[in-house]
Amino acid sequence: MLRFFRINDPYRLIGLLIILILLALPFFIDPIAVTLVELRSMVIGEAVRSGKLMYIQVYDSTAPLAAAIFGLVDWIFGRSLVARHSLSLLIIFFQSSFFAIVLIVNKAYNDSSYVPALIFGLLCFLSFDFLSFSPELLASTFLLLALNNLFKEIEFRNQRDENLLSLGVYLGLATLLVFSYSVFLLATLFILISFTRIDIRKGLLLLVGFGLPHGMLITLYFFWGNTVELWQNYYLPNISIGGASLISAKSLFTLGIVPIIYFVFSMFMLNREAHFTKYQSQLFQVIFLWLVVAVIHIFIVRDRSPQSLIIIVPSLSYLVSHYLLLIRRKALAELMLWLLLISLVSVNLLTRYDFLKRVNFEAMFPKDSPYEKLIKDKHVMMLCADEGIYRQNKLAGYFPDWSLSASVFEEPDYYENIILIDEAFRTDPPEIIVDPKDLMKKIFHRIPRIKPLYKKEGDLYRRI
Repeated sequence: MLRFFRINDPYRLIGLLIILILLALPFFIDPIAVTLVELRSMVIGEAVRSGKLMYIQVYDSTAPLAAAIFGLVDWIFGRSLVARHSLSLLIIFFQSSFFAIVLIVNKAYNDSSYVPALIFGLLCFLSFDFLSFSPELLASTFLLLALNNLFKEIEFRNQRDENLLSLGVYLGLATLLVFSYSVFLLATLFILISFTRIDIRKGLLLLVGFGLPHGMLITLYFFWGNTVELWQNYYLPNISIGGASLISAKSLFTLGIVPIIYFVFSMFMLNREAHFTKYQSQLFQVIFLWLVVAVIHIFIVRDRSPQSLIIIVPSLSYLVSHYLLLIRRKALAELMLWLLLISLVSVNLLTRYDFLKRVNFEAMFPKDSPYEKLIKDKHVMMLCADEGIYRQNKLAGYFPDWSLSASVFEEPDYYENIILIDEAFRTDPPEIIVDPKDLMKKIFHRIPRIKPLYKKEGDLYRRI
């Protein structure tokens, strides 16, 4: 297989697509339940598709570009997990192919090959949730585009102002999908200062490019008169470091043990055998620094999941490919490739079916709602943190994220909160209100017109 991908022939990518499909086949034949990330994307996609405006009529911290894409996907595919996973597989194939082509064009290796595309694709099967259609997967595409422009800027003969502007724009768009990817702006500035003759004008050009997507977003919300909601519901929640991790550090380490071992092998081989040109040496240092920043990001990201590891895949693909290509004995190189493939698939399947107890995916799935048996196929307004209810129901009103919405219902003395709740009931009235804390009692007192519309049954209010 290694010999097949060592040939510099774009048609080898067809073989890569076939391999990716075969690796993904078990997850399509025996699909896993919807994860918390996927369920959130479905709820937000349905809300956006219905015409609601993020942060104004949807109180949630999901990034704006991600929300728009979720709305488009919901319009095309609905809640189909098979369609979403198929789309994710195509994105992984594109990323693998694009990264290999970038390395070939920039002559990162002495011999051009599509081995990095193969390794990239294999590493994307670290865990089952790499097939989830998520903001991380989408944002990593823009990071690859940014990395391509960074390579161009490092090559002295190819330095252009438009490269820096585009580099900033790609990084800005990535942060409109995953805001914490802003750390790569700092990494890019450090790399440019270290390896290029960047001056203040070029540095400002990069920052202008990064700020353009955010400037357009802020301008749009300023035009609507809702910059406060944009700040409170998007920027402020995402600026905070750390969050509710969906997987433990021990579980993450277990999933990554195979790539870690190959990373160690790669560094040892590169230090001993590699003969770089000056430009190739610079690329190696850039990719290593990119990897360091990616690892740091994993520990500061909100809602950390196995798919958070996707940003280390390009750097590891580059290093592991170097390792395999430097092995002189072809039979040994082929053996190491097959060991990588078998090990990755084994860890993936063993953890997925709970044979490796060190990996716990429990927090990655929505908890069972105590109201699921009572409510099905309804438009529901949840006045508590209970996302599991949306597996069989749809969102009503403006409040999918209770951490952002709680203050609206708990502080009914504020005029703005009552106006917002009243508008939610006018534009998208719920069929069911789940109210375990009896918050609606004060709301009915402030908005008496909606009280006769609902009948209380325990913790629920049913629309009459």
